Amino acid sequence: MHELGPVLLALGIPLSVFALLGPQAPLARIIASVCCVGFALRYLAWRWSVPLPSGGLAQQLWAWSFLLVETLATISGAMVVAFMSRSLDRSAEADAFSTMALVEAPTDVFICTYNEGPEILERTIIGATRIHHPDLRVWVLDDGARPWVQDMAEELGALYVSRVKGKHAKAGNVNNGLQYALKIGRRPEFMLLIDADFVPGQMILKRTLPLFHAADVGIVQTPQHFFNPDPVQANLLATRSWPDEQRFFFNVLLPCKDAWGAAFCCGTSAVFRVAALEQAGGMAVETVTEDMLTSFKLGEYGWRTIFLNERLSLGLAPEGLSEYISQRARWCLGTIQQIYTRWGFFGRGRISLINRISCLDSVMYWSVSFQFRWFALLAPLLYWWFGISTFAATPGELLWWLAPSVLASMTFMAVTAGNRVMPVLTDVSQLLCSTAVLASVAHALVRPFGHAFKVTAKGLSTDRVVVQWRVLAPFAVLAVLTAAGMLWNTGSWGNGRGNAGYVLNIAWSLLNVVTLCIAIAACVELPRPRREERFIIDEVALLRLPDGTAQWCRVLDMAVTGARLEGDWVPQPGDRADLLLDAPALVVPFEAIRATDGTVAGRFIADAWLRRELIARLYTGDYTNDVQQVQLGRTLLAAMKRLFS
Repeated sequence: MHELGPVLLALGIPLSVFALLGPQAPLARIIASVCCVGFALRYLAWRWSVPLPSGGLAQQLWAWSFLLVETLATISGAMVVAFMSRSLDRSAEADAFSTMALVEAPTDVFICTYNEGPEILERTIIGATRIHHPDLRVWVLDDGARPWVQDMAEELGALYVSRVKGKHAKAGNVNNGLQYALKIGRRPEFMLLIDADFVPGQMILKRTLPLFHAADVGIVQTPQHFFNPDPVQANLLATRSWPDEQRFFFNVLLPCKDAWGAAFCCGTSAVFRVAALEQAGGMAVETVTEDMLTSFKLGEYGWRTIFLNERLSLGLAPEGLSEYISQRARWCLGTIQQIYTRWGFFGRGRISLINRISCLDSVMYWSVSFQFRWFALLAPLLYWWFGISTFAATPGELLWWLAPSVLASMTFMAVTAGNRVMPVLTDVSQLLCSTAVLASVAHALVRPFGHAFKVTAKGLSTDRVVVQWRVLAPFAVLAVLTAAGMLWNTGSWGNGRGNAGYVLNIAWSLLNVVTLCIAIAACVELPRPRREERFIIDEVALLRLPDGTAQWCRVLDMAVTGARLEGDWVPQPGDRADLLLDAPALVVPFEAIRATDGTVAGRFIADAWLRRELIARLYTGDYTNDVQQVQLGRTLLAAMKRLFS
């Protein structure tokens, strides 16, 4: 019982303060975060105080390498927890200043496009032109000079600017568009930046512009939400039980960084004060992640970036695993490139200390956290096959020193992050990108600049299963070697039983095999034949039948192309009716495809005008496909089902 003292404290302190003060109470967060950081530093102090396993050169190199990487990863995790000791919700502030004249200031919307298809760009332009604002211009900034893009922009009521083979990718495109906007017609006071695969909500300016009441606010960033599942959710059959990877960053971490004055621009769904951009000479062009760097650049001139945590836009997440991985590798590259600019941690730029620390936090996340995942996978494998130990400790010592740190962190994250960060599943998300991320780190450290800018491909669809063998293969090899090594040494023919570290490595191996197997399942991409995403609707509508009668029904889910209804109508395939959608009233011709168990699935018969009205209704209103409640057990069961199906 004596050995459980630190464990009980690590669990009891966070749970007690959250129960007594509330999970979002500032004092509770501070006490719980101090507890987490304290136990993490306590563990590190012990690790550095005890001798490493003795042995030959390979043993010493591995033990020291693991200790160094583990130390950096622990410090990186402690920095995140320290940032999370505070959080800021600006919704009340937006309410308080919602009647200011500033809310009606001249505003331009910049839609940056490079290689997106018509169905993607159409959604974005429609959404932008439906924004509620009295003085609005919408610009389509085409980095490919495509005639059909100009035709679509003009048809939908947007202005068009193009350039061919322009420099500095998206940042250069924005800077070029800003020059045009400042020369033509009235001068914009604010600019909303939207990527071509995002659709702004109708209320985005009414909610963000009030926050510019403070004269030094240069950027108001809003979160990125997605209407489709990312590859991890889709491939693990977890679209309704596990959130997309970005939810922790946008819903949890960025409000915390904002509370510390360290929020930064994230590229799309951000509103800029034009005067701030002009003073700073436009968007930053020094790295491939122009968004974050622009916040640091504006900071030199006294402009702040703040964050409004409200869902005010919907975007298209990478649909394929390759695109998902390449996007994160690009983010990693830009972060490492920042080290070599004036806005790095040791740079000469005039930025605040907290922003320097935030920059360091990002660098450590990409360069250390992913590396530690691989070290943790290799540790038991080296033990089973080569007798190389990672550290010398008994189970009792690990219970006394390591377990409190792990449990305190898990408890803190479970409460403050709403279970969005969990062992195994979070590990899988990082593992999938780890080799590409570590390659980006290595390349950027040796040759930081001169890399080609790769735009994430969007609008993909496939009617077959696709196995990402290059990603899957290392995980399969590690899983087989780990399981084989464990089985060999636990059998009567092995010599591992009873050796130092035996029990620890058994548990470690089992955890690694489970994690690797789920990662393998995530590498098998399921068919994605549907190009239009369905939204969970669950609202009442009216059906007008061909005989003139009408009856109520419930719309369970809906896409631009069709819907699924629940009601008393029992049609034959091909039967038609009019679906009357209220608020606003919209009459949509509906053709039944199949009827089963009181539900009817069918397609819409829509012309171009009606299609665009449906796009506006679905993508610019209150509908969302966000996971409302994280269900860890259901997600793990779904992952196991994928493994054995």
